[in-house]
Amino acid sequence: MKKGFLLILIFFIISPVFCQETIPDELCGIWEGKDRFIFIEKSPDNKNPEIVILLKMFYGYYLDFTAEPRAKRNERPVVINDATEKDCEHITFSVNDIDRSDKIDTAWEIKLNYSKRESVYVPVAVLDGKMYLNFFVKNLTYDEDQNPIITNNGFWRGNAYTEGIKACIQKVDDNIPGFYVNGNEYFDVRFWRTDSDFSPDTARLIYNDKLYEVYKHIYSAGTVYSCVTGRSHTIRNVVPPFAFKEEDYLFNEDKTLMIPKGEPYLVKVADKETYDDLVEIVRIQNSIIAPMPLGPFADADLDLDFHWDLIDELEKYHKEIQALRQRQKEFGPRPRDVIKKRKEELQLDAERKALENTSTSATVAQ
Repeated sequence: MKKGFLLILIFFIISPVFCQETIPDELCGIWEGKDRFIFIEKSPDNKNPEIVILLKMFYGYYLDFTAEPRAKRNERPVVINDATEKDCEHITFSVNDIDRSDKIDTAWEIKLNYSKRESVYVPVAVLDGKMYLNFFVKNLTYDEDQNPIITNNGFWRGNAYTEGIKACIQKVDDNIPGFYVNGNEYFDVRFWRTDSDFSPDTARLIYNDKLYEVYKHIYSAGTVYSCVTGRSHTIRNVVPPFAFKEEDYLFNEDKTLMIPKGEPYLVKVADKETYDDLVEIVRIQNSIIAPMPLGPFADADLDLDFHWDLIDELEKYHKEIQALRQRQKEFGPRPRDVIKKRKEELQLDAERKALENTSTSATVAQ
């Protein structure tokens, strides 16, 4: 019994992931991206919180709950159609520290649990209400008086780049980058997946007889990455440094987070942070009827004389086409009706302009 307890204790001590008991406030709320909404509840009712994924279907005109808690789904009427399943995915999640040795309060790993055996880690960073997937983190250093040193210099560790928060399993990157910034230049250090045990040791990067220290291993997305082979501590085949431009990146205040400038993955929705707010967003969006597409011909081609009577005669005894025409009548005008209406509008505009020109000419003559 004592031996089993000791093994459990050792497991928790050496476990490479440190799960946070509470969800950080920076991650909570409603997030919107190009093709989805993500909702992370601030105070879940149970110990296994579930993430809500809302996809923008049909070019964004229809919103569909792809993943949400079963209890939430039972609270509201669900419309079943071609885009909506009777049931949806149920994905529990937890939030882990981005670094196994240093806690960084602007970046985390969201662990998505699809089942008891399938899970994915999604490293994310939040800055000014925007969520990013591509970012670098750095340990905060201090001077002799224990004052923080705010600088770009030092080693910036990368993280496994993912496709984001999805309702399906995704592949983990085989390589991740690391930057060592020294003034106006930086070294690009490649880390690759390895079966080696994680080690907190450092590796040496030597260039022009100058020595730089970087991490030997990086633990990201549940995977160990290494920049050296085996037990080596020296990086081989060092690539010459590149020019480093601070204006190409975004930083937090203490410069422990660096994000290449670009479009964020998600943006937090302002003044809306509850599940009811999300349901209201869905109700408003799904009540909008998509506009009719433009006709196949430009205005200049509307004078074409289509033999609609012959077309109607051909379609008269075709059951599938007649069913289609009936649906078109129920949901909107047919293309031929749109063309006819547009021709009438153009005719009225032409008559109105002719009348205005006539009136102007008569006034000038007087």
